[in-house]
Amino acid sequence: MQRITAEDYELWPEHALAWEVYLGCGTQWVKTRGFGGPPVWEGLNYAGVEVVMRKYQVPAELESEVFAQLQVLEVETVNLLNR
Repeated sequence: MQRITAEDYELWPEHALAWEVYLGCGTQWVKTRGFGGPPVWEGLNYAGVEVVMRKYQVPAELESEVFAQLQVLEVETVNLLNR
C-alpha cells in the first residue's frame, strides 16, 4: 500500500505538518450508530491523535497550532461524512 504524503497535495508549507498528522489519524475516527439508524461520525479520538502527534515528532512549540489546524480538518471531514 502506498503511503499518501504532503507532497501529493498542493499545501501551504505551514499546513503540511497538520496534514501529515491528519493522514496519520486515519484509524482514530469515532463512529456511533443509533437504534437502527445510519452511522454518525463523531470526530477524532484525541487520545489517539496525541499518540500520532508524538510518533510524528511534532515539536512542542507547534503542538497547539498543529492541533488547531487538525480540528479544522476534523470538523470539515465530519460535515462531509455525515451528509
